Amino acid sequence: MTTAELSIETAARPMRSRSLLGDARRRFTRNYLAVLGLILVIILTILAVFADDWFIAPFLSREPQPLLAKTGYNDIFVGPTGAFPSREFWMGTDLNGRDFWSRIVYGARVSLSIGILSQLIALTIGVPLGGLAGWMGGKVDFIIMRLVDVMSALPTLLLAFLLMARLGAGYWNVMLAIGLTSWIEICRLTRAQFLSLREKEYIEASRMIGLSTPRIIRLHLLPNALAPIIVSLTLGIPRAIFTEASLSFLGVGINPPTPSWGQMIGKDGIANMTYFWHLAFFPALFIALTMLGFTLMGDGLRDALDPRMLDDK
Repeated sequence: MTTAELSIETAARPMRSRSLLGDARRRFTRNYLAVLGLILVIILTILAVFADDWFIAPFLSREPQPLLAKTGYNDIFVGPTGAFPSREFWMGTDLNGRDFWSRIVYGARVSLSIGILSQLIALTIGVPLGGLAGWMGGKVDFIIMRLVDVMSALPTLLLAFLLMARLGAGYWNVMLAIGLTSWIEICRLTRAQFLSLREKEYIEASRMIGLSTPRIIRLHLLPNALAPIIVSLTLGIPRAIFTEASLSFLGVGINPPTPSWGQMIGKDGIANMTYFWHLAFFPALFIALTMLGFTLMGDGLRDALDPRMLDDK
C-alpha cells in the first residue's frame, strides 16, 4: 500500500464511520414514518419467529409447541367451522374449524421468509451482474443487458409459474423461483448507478492514486449505489409475497396444509368472500401491513443512507 493510499484510507475511516453509522441512525430515527415502518416490520417478524418454540423444541426432544399462536396451524375442529371473529377465536375459524389467528401467525413465518429470502437470492444475482455491466461496459454490458432484455420479455409471474411447473410445488421451490425471476430490477438499478458513479471525479482520483478495482467498488461505488438498491429490496419483499399468493392460487405454490397469507386468500378466501369475509380480510390486511412497513422503512433507509444528505455536524 502506497503512502498516499494509506493516508487517504486513514483519513476516510472516521468520516465513513460517522456518516454511515451516526448520521444515518440519527436521520432515520428523526423520520417518524420510517420508525413506524420499522416497528411494523419488527412486530411481524416477532409473530413469525415466535409462533411456536421451534428454537428450543429440538433440545427438549419434542415437537414445537405454540407460543403466540393458540393452536398448531393444522389442528382441525378446534372450533365451529367458518366461525366469525369472537372473544374465543380472535379472527374466527376457517372452513375446517382451525383457529384463524394461529394460521395467520404461522402464515407470517412462511410468507415473510419467502419474501425476504427470495429477495436475498435476487440481490445475490442482480448486484454482481449489474455492477459488472456498469463498471466494465462494452461487450460485457451488452451481453448482460441482452440477458436482462430476454428475461424482461417474459412476465415475471409466467416465468415463475413455468419454473414451478418444472420444480414442483413446495416452500423451497417457491422461494427459488421467485428469487430467480425478480433480480432484473436490482440488476438495472445497480448498472445505472455504476454507470453514473464511475465517471465521477473521486473515482478518477482513486484510479490515479492506484486503488484497485475491488477497493474502488467497495469503498466508493457500492456505498453510493446502496440507497436505490435498498429501496428496491424492501419493495420487492411484499411483491414476492404477492407472487407467492398468485402461485398458490394457481395451485403451484405452498403445499397445504402449510399456511401462507397468499394461499389463505387464494384457496378459501376469494371463493367464500361473500359470506365468510374474514377468510380473505385478515390475510389481505397482514399483506397490506407488510407492504406498508417495508415501504416506509425502505424510504427512510434511502434518505438516511444517501451520502448527498450528509451534514457537517
